[in-house]
Amino acid sequence: MLRALVIVLALLAGAKIWAQERLFREGAEEALLSAYRERAMAACQSEQLPPRMGARAPLWTRPASVDLVIGRPSADVRPWQVNNELWPARFRHPHVVLTLADGQPAPVCAYDVIEGRAYVAQM
Repeated sequence: MLRALVIVLALLAGAKIWAQERLFREGAEEALLSAYRERAMAACQSEQLPPRMGARAPLWTRPASVDLVIGRPSADVRPWQVNNELWPARFRHPHVVLTLADGQPAPVCAYDVIEGRAYVAQM
């Protein structure tokens, strides 16, 4: 009987920790997106497209989706290259990612919150 009580209490403690962590992450994501969404749109709008994507600049003020991600996958750095100057941008910096179209290849803009700079890539 006592063993069952200890197991139930351990499960409740685990559920409490999970719920608190989840609420914190959702709140932090919402706060970062509301704080940096406009800056990201402005930076992405002023960013020049690479020549291979065409000359027409997309309208970043009406993205299909806005997400918050950690790290920029387009940075050419491996996890073991911790002395590389791009390592923090690849694995630590938060990025606001603006996507224009769902499901089809379209430019994607990642705004680095720490650097205050936008990076456009084709997905």
